[in-house]
Amino acid sequence: MSSGAEGEGFQPTGEFEHAVKPLTIGGHTLEFHLGPLDLSISTAVVYLWLAAFLVGGICYLIARRAKKVPTRKQMAFEALYEYVEDNLVGAVMHGKIAAAWFPYILSLFVFILFSNLIGLVPFFLGIGEFGGVSFPAFRTYAATSNINVTVALALLTFLLTHVSGIRANGPIGYFKGWVPGSAPAVLKPVLFVIHFFSEMFRLLSLAVRLYANLLAGHIMILIFYALIFMLPSVVFLVILSPLIEAGVFAVSLFEIFVAAIQAYIFAILSAVYIGGAIQQEH
Repeated sequence: MSSGAEGEGFQPTGEFEHAVKPLTIGGHTLEFHLGPLDLSISTAVVYLWLAAFLVGGICYLIARRAKKVPTRKQMAFEALYEYVEDNLVGAVMHGKIAAAWFPYILSLFVFILFSNLIGLVPFFLGIGEFGGVSFPAFRTYAATSNINVTVALALLTFLLTHVSGIRANGPIGYFKGWVPGSAPAVLKPVLFVIHFFSEMFRLLSLAVRLYANLLAGHIMILIFYALIFMLPSVVFLVILSPLIEAGVFAVSLFEIFVAAIQAYIFAILSAVYIGGAIQQEH
């Protein structure tokens, strides 16, 4: 873990502030702008690239080495594949619709899962300083603990939900389906407005749920590490460090469960929203 380049002590919140700042390599800041768009390369961007590279690389290798008699690795991947097919997509979509949207839901689930889990692995991302001594700065950071990342993922599902709904039912039929046909005519405008805001809250709930859970878990881990830098002497460090590391280990185990369940929730809600927009009668 890093403690800041100025030797001011380890600050948990500083880890998240650092993650959105452009990286500096060899004295050059990786800051790029395209008009109003900020295309700078930050820690969050690196973690997203890493997750995408791992997901793509692992899937490619497994597909290339697939055998009729599966290996253990192939069996594990096939089990994950079948789980998403049967328990995520198959539970809320049917027939051709399920087949069409399965690749998106599977990609979403695996990418979020890897992004969440990678956040538990410390990576070397610079040089830190503590007590006048420089040392390798390792950080644990999950890209999904950045609200910008989760909003982008939620916005993708949000747009696909309404685009697919309009394509399947037509613009008039789709928006007409927002209001129950049996509702009194005087209440239909009110119900339409209520449904409109519920769609907006779906976007917010998808983004904030994933972001808040991952952020809270990493803050807990960083707080344990901060205790190390708050110890008054090396003697206390030697005595209490094992207890602190045990606390970090326990929280990390719980975070593995959170990482999996949050990926599952995001994926199944995406499937529910898209399936409900296409098959409004259900």
